[in-house]
Amino acid sequence: MSTVNTLGERKAIKLIIDRLERDPEELLGLGLDDAVAKETAGGQVLVAHTDMFAAGTDMPPGMSYRQAARKVVVANVSDLAAKGAKPLGLLFSWGLPSNLQEEAILDLAVGLNMGAREYETYVLGGDLGETTELTIAGTALGLTMKDRLIKRTGARPGDVLAVTGPMGLTAVGFKIILFGFEAPDEAVRVNVLNAVYMPRARLREGLALADVGAVSGGMDISDGLAVSLHQFSEASGVGMVVTDVPLSSQVLSFSEHHGLDPMNLALYEGGEEFELLLAVKPEKWREALEAVKRAGGDLHRIGYVTGRKGVLLKQPDGVFEEVEAKGWEHFRRFRK
Repeated sequence: MSTVNTLGERKAIKLIIDRLERDPEELLGLGLDDAVAKETAGGQVLVAHTDMFAAGTDMPPGMSYRQAARKVVVANVSDLAAKGAKPLGLLFSWGLPSNLQEEAILDLAVGLNMGAREYETYVLGGDLGETTELTIAGTALGLTMKDRLIKRTGARPGDVLAVTGPMGLTAVGFKIILFGFEAPDEAVRVNVLNAVYMPRARLREGLALADVGAVSGGMDISDGLAVSLHQFSEASGVGMVVTDVPLSSQVLSFSEHHGLDPMNLALYEGGEEFELLLAVKPEKWREALEAVKRAGGDLHRIGYVTGRKGVLLKQPDGVFEEVEAKGWEHFRRFRK
């Protein structure tokens, strides 16, 4: 029998899912890394998502307890955003080491509250127990209408592939924090570290797109762009072609300074961007752009959906190359 570190997160999830009975009334499909949804009265849909934070793997050096707690909120709200669901409230179970200082507990509580209020919701309660390392498991509850629910399974050939922000910022941040790379200047350092320590859930953008019915399907990007494209492609039973990826000036500057490939950073070495990856109906592309702009966000076209399965990158010279299904994965880190 394999151990969990040889299986990796996604195979372990499949092993578990294959042994659980599916609720026939659940709308999104049984999953351990995505939201679930059930229809209520009047066509309303209750959307729920859970995301866990463990300090040993999820709290990079330099991150404060307040930032860590806020990040747990962002991770949970981000999946509601990807479904077009407005948060109803949050629940958190705290696993605390017995030697954790009172000041740290207070900072964690402030961070949870700060994150909740940022997305106009509240922490409703939870549980507390003793663990060997700091662990916070969150559950986000949201509400939408059935005809506005954005599904990971909804992408269709001909749809426009889009993201709500530039890629690669967290990849650069991890290079600096975890591997000691130098930033070319202080402005780059501040921006990329902020992307890691203070990420944002694209809730307003997700709600705006759901309101205008412009999206066929979508998901949030939490494990890196490349693996998210593969997850989205497989869930929808379609293929995807990437033609352009938005890169910030900080990513380009850092890549040039260190002789790195910025596209490689954007595709494979990120994670926890919490941008939305979307399949937009082509006839509603202009409407989608305007809706996101009104919400104070951006929408970037990165490619298109095809009927041929697989994920490809189209180079400027017209040559296609395969996008590998690799990125962040618990138990295996950045291995494929």
